[in-house]
Amino acid sequence: MTGYWSCLVLSLRTARLQVIGWPLLVAALVASTASTLADTYPRQADRDAYAAASEAMQASAALQGRGRDLSTLGGMVANEMGYLTLILIPLIGLHLAIAFTRSVEDTGRLDILTAGAVHRLAPSAAGVTAAAVPAALTVAFSTLALVLLGYPGTGSLLYAGGLGMFMVAFTAAGAVAAQCCRDARTAYVLAVGFWLASYLTRAVVDVRGWNVTWVNPESWPAEIQPFSAAPPWWPWFAFLALTASLFGIAALVAARRDQGAGIIAPRPGSATAAPWIRSPLSLLVRLTRGVGAGWIVAAGLFAFAFGYLTQQMSDLTSAAGGQASNVDATLTVFVQMNALLAAAAGLQISQWLAREETSGRIGHILAAPVSRTRWWTSATVLVTGWSLLLLSCAGLFTGLGLTAGFNDWSYLGRGLTATLAYSPAVILFAGIAAALSALSPRMVALAWLAIGWGTIVCLRADLLRIPGWARHLSPLDWMGSVPGDAWDRPAAALMTVLAVALAVTSTLIYRRRDLSAG
Repeated sequence: MTGYWSCLVLSLRTARLQVIGWPLLVAALVASTASTLADTYPRQADRDAYAAASEAMQASAALQGRGRDLSTLGGMVANEMGYLTLILIPLIGLHLAIAFTRSVEDTGRLDILTAGAVHRLAPSAAGVTAAAVPAALTVAFSTLALVLLGYPGTGSLLYAGGLGMFMVAFTAAGAVAAQCCRDARTAYVLAVGFWLASYLTRAVVDVRGWNVTWVNPESWPAEIQPFSAAPPWWPWFAFLALTASLFGIAALVAARRDQGAGIIAPRPGSATAAPWIRSPLSLLVRLTRGVGAGWIVAAGLFAFAFGYLTQQMSDLTSAAGGQASNVDATLTVFVQMNALLAAAAGLQISQWLAREETSGRIGHILAAPVSRTRWWTSATVLVTGWSLLLLSCAGLFTGLGLTAGFNDWSYLGRGLTATLAYSPAVILFAGIAAALSALSPRMVALAWLAIGWGTIVCLRADLLRIPGWARHLSPLDWMGSVPGDAWDRPAAALMTVLAVALAVTSTLIYRRRDLSAG
């Protein structure tokens, strides 16, 4: 395949940080979890007690999947890593596939590559190969970390291999979305929607205990049972079959479509603007309404499902005699996840605005009688507005889920108010994204570090024994554990002031710097 190796080397060289960074992050999380569990459960009696407690908490399977071999340290690591494995690994695979294929095409760099002697499929094949390299590194780094910590070699290799296969399977799904869609933004929406549907379907199957785990790839990492005496092999064959099928579909589409096109036809819309599009803000609302609506639907499904599953936790804690406090603890995790989803939606829209600048289209707008201050203020208001709208909708759906689960309408307001309590943190996330984007469109991606750290603190702060000062790096931690704790007014006021200060500073910076293009 002419040009394949050149394209592969180019992809790896231009994305070294992502190729190395994601595997190191996953291996660090695996190593820290494994080390903590080995120190916390040094005796077999402690591990047996952990297994008994985990099997009684069936509702936790909704978030982290089914636990296997929980009386072994390896099984405990796989179980405790379930939260991050089922969320982080698929999203990494989807992102890398789209970033190495469709995003390259969107920026026009593929036109330069294909101007030379390059096979039609070489760029796409090189892109998915480069996207699969982090999966291989994840296997190597994670296996090495577990073995150095004293975990069984075979089980460590199978567990890390399962993480790698899981990532590659979603890389293949991302490749299909990238080939089918006209642009990276639509591909991300389609791919994340696929992951979310798979995650929620698995949650229902695991909570209900249905024996149909073979139908959903989100169930297969747990079914590998890497630390079992006789681990089954069917999940590996299932992963291979799914991955090969998806890569085959992606190759078939890539061979038949035109460069710069997809099989999902774009809808360019009317040649003339509607009468209501008379300002930068109304134009931005028009351009982002599809992405925003997709986020609201996805986050709404997530919020309703887990609001409904809170009932399972309530039944267990009621038997233990501590219903109120445990419901609050579970609800705290769910509403903080709502806040993180709202922040992620705002950040994705910020990245879309950054790509509009690098493509030169914002330059055309600013050539008209539109001031930079007006444009930037509109963009900042838009990002913050979408984040708060998504947060409100997620809170409403959490309340509806709680109402359906407990059959009590009083939970409707509780889910909504608990979620809205994190509004200042969401506004601060939007301010951070605005400040980074004002410095440079390329820097806005760094805001994902804040959201990623917030996710780790939300889901695994206690297990990883993260110190207080490190937890406080997440704005969500400033609010405490709402609804269990009272709303922290000074923290809310401080975050709001910081967000406004960042917005003002970003406006001043944006007025003075040159555009990246256009």
